[in-house]
Amino acid sequence: VGGADILRKYGINVLVDAPDVGENLKDHYQARTIVRLKDKLSLNDDVRNPFKLASMGLQWLLQNRGPLTVGAGQVGGFVSTQHATAGRADMQFNVMPLSVDKPGTPLHNYSGFTASACQCRPTSKGRLTIQSADPSAPPKIESRYLSEELDRNALVDGVEILREIYHQSAFHGLIDAEVLPGATRKSRADLLDSVREIGGTVFHPVGTCRMGSDNRAVVSPTLQVQGIQRLRVIDASVMPEIISANTNAASIMIGERGAAIVLGQIPSNARREHAA
Repeated sequence: VGGADILRKYGINVLVDAPDVGENLKDHYQARTIVRLKDKLSLNDDVRNPFKLASMGLQWLLQNRGPLTVGAGQVGGFVSTQHATAGRADMQFNVMPLSVDKPGTPLHNYSGFTASACQCRPTSKGRLTIQSADPSAPPKIESRYLSEELDRNALVDGVEILREIYHQSAFHGLIDAEVLPGATRKSRADLLDSVREIGGTVFHPVGTCRMGSDNRAVVSPTLQVQGIQRLRVIDASVMPEIISANTNAASIMIGERGAAIVLGQIPSNARREHAA
């Protein structure tokens, strides 16, 4: 099941020519900013202190609490840039009490924190395609982040808003320097370069098996793969559009709904109304 041309290219028999399989890939892309603090106030400092590190470990082991029991992003918020519509925020901020060069690398040897700007509803679309007839071979993923001008402008706006926050009176006396994007990045063109260089995925890919009522949709509103009986897709790939924030809760909802459909717990008339 997929685009006939690419399936035949790798010698795979075509059961259903579904060219939209793998298309419509959307993901949340974040632009990180990093601030160095004057005093030892961040998790960077606690991790380098053997006594505090041991204390965090004991808190986790004995009390199920403390820094090791929560995710990196501990504070968040939503704001509206000039591109927001219908009174809905279009930018999500995530703040982490630590800083690294990139995820998975050691914490910095100075006290710092990270705040990222993430566009809620990006318009850029990528695609996912096979590269082999071997089902265990990795696919080719073309994210195409920032391919749309709206996304580029919105993320630059998000970084500028974060900078405005850093200059509020509550931060006076706390901030030593802006590490990323850095004080030399002043123009919007400079900030866009920085967004490209230091940005990255938030791991919310959706949409490559788009649900819909049209002929090109991969799955129907009841999550059935069009053209194939007794086959459904029940995960985040069926989302026609990316949701505004984290995809976890929505993915759980899709799973619950799909399970109810498979078990026959949703009346057929309710399914038709949902499809309409």
